[in-house]
Amino acid sequence: MDHQLEFASSSNAGWFAILLIGVIVLIDVNRFLQMSRQVPKLGELNNGGWAWASDIESELNRNWGHLLALGVMILLPWIIDDLFGIPTIQIMILDILLLGMAFLQIKPKRYAITKQHLYTDGFRYEWHRLRYRSWKGASRIVLLRRGWGPFAPLPLGGNRDDLEQAALRIGAATSDAWNELLTAIDGLQSEE
Repeated sequence: MDHQLEFASSSNAGWFAILLIGVIVLIDVNRFLQMSRQVPKLGELNNGGWAWASDIESELNRNWGHLLALGVMILLPWIIDDLFGIPTIQIMILDILLLGMAFLQIKPKRYAITKQHLYTDGFRYEWHRLRYRSWKGASRIVLLRRGWGPFAPLPLGGNRDDLEQAALRIGAATSDAWNELLTAIDGLQSEE
């Protein structure tokens, strides 16, 4: 009787976890679909902004930590199954959902920077909610979301040329130097 109760409660917990992860995957899919509407044009934007798209390689570089965590989450239920008696169907559904999350992590994304906002992953961030130190030419730019604790890092992916353009604009937007950026861009364009 006690064993049946344990099985029922662990089974219910498993279905709850699957429901929760399913909702997260649906939210991620919705955000991914919003990216094209949020960032319809790539390259230079009005008022000095910049928009770019990443590729699979830069998303792998950007999200390697998330992918590693998802890999552990995919394997862990199989490893602890003997201890908890997790129904195989639950483990398989969970793995499918987690693989969907992993697929969305490596799918190329669209990013945009304007004087007021950063657009990434289907979200719009105001600059005062982000912290930026500098970019030293690495394969990604990492900003920090204020008040997010351990979830603060917000990496941006892309090729080196796009990241250079992004770093220039992020520096200008976060230091109230946007007008100076526009003057410099206008000067470069008039030289051409």
